[in-house]
Amino acid sequence: MSTLEKPSIEKTPRRKPRFWPILLLVVIASGGILAWNTLPWRSTISTDDAFLEGHIIQISPRVDGRILKVHISENQMVQAGERLAEIDPRDFQVRVTQAQAALSLAQAKLQAALTNVELTRTTTSAAVDQAKAEVLEAQSKVAQAQSEVIAAEAEAKRATADRARYEKLDDLSVSKQQKDVVRKTADAAEAELEAARKFIAVAEAGVSAAKGKLAAANAAPFQVAVSRTEVNRNQAEIAQAQAVLDEAELELSYTQITAPEAGIITRKSVEPGNYVKTGQQLMAIVPTEMWVVANFKETQLKELRVGQPVRIYIDAYPNRVFNGHVQSLQSGSGARFSLLPPENATGNYVKVVQRVPVKITFDEQPDPEHYHLGPGMSVVPEVMVR
Repeated sequence: MSTLEKPSIEKTPRRKPRFWPILLLVVIASGGILAWNTLPWRSTISTDDAFLEGHIIQISPRVDGRILKVHISENQMVQAGERLAEIDPRDFQVRVTQAQAALSLAQAKLQAALTNVELTRTTTSAAVDQAKAEVLEAQSKVAQAQSEVIAAEAEAKRATADRARYEKLDDLSVSKQQKDVVRKTADAAEAELEAARKFIAVAEAGVSAAKGKLAAANAAPFQVAVSRTEVNRNQAEIAQAQAVLDEAELELSYTQITAPEAGIITRKSVEPGNYVKTGQQLMAIVPTEMWVVANFKETQLKELRVGQPVRIYIDAYPNRVFNGHVQSLQSGSGARFSLLPPENATGNYVKVVQRVPVKITFDEQPDPEHYHLGPGMSVVPEVMVR
């Protein structure tokens, strides 16, 4: 070999990449998924007679009045407690003010009645003691008058005897002047006796008057009872006035129409200046919570069970699958609870396969910011029965 020649180097041929194992894995996986969904243990039943359902809250005023302000617009999202509209509150505020005044008046009457009860109770004991003292004083005057009558009777008897004795004496034994003195003394004694007897009558009348005062003082507890009755009546008036005030304040609060639950405003039919009446429908709120009512044929019920998983296809979003489960089955067909249920006992009978409403709930409620859903929208549920 010449030194100028270079040794030849053999090149190893490259191996071409083999894609068939990956392709085989893809085919096997696809076949497995297809088999899982089509084999008997993964069979499904579905119906196109299914719709979204949800609560529809009708908003109505609870008092009559003129709409002052409307704070929302059609299709607006509102939160629970948010103000929707206002009714002119001035008439209701006047009623609250009147009820407050009536309550204050009733409270003042009660305070006066309580004061009267305390005053009557305080003066009762003193009045009784004073009346007893007056009775004793009058009785002592009667006793004094009786003693004076006795003394006057004795003096009159003595003076009468002296006069009789002097009248029997002749003018030579007793002077005329002495006889006159005896006569005057006897007349004065009789006059004093008569005055003493009259004083007894006056003293006895004083006893009767004092006993009358004592009886009136002893009747004071009855006056306390009467005063307490007045207190009870005033307390009842306060309770009544408080109830009227509560009602007036409640009606005043009804002038603020608020959302009972979060949701979307629909069918708004009220504007500022409208006069509305109690129970009149002003708008509706549709909460975001939805479920599906699927009307399955009665021949499909043998495979339906509560809790079975469901794939939910909504016509408005055909490329999105929502997951749910069977929540309950209605006891009876939909036709039986319709406005005019069929009367199968009359006329010619034709057997028709009935449909039974089945409630299907979402495992996770659709996000209202991404999916605009509402009651009545069409869906197709697929229930995985095995």
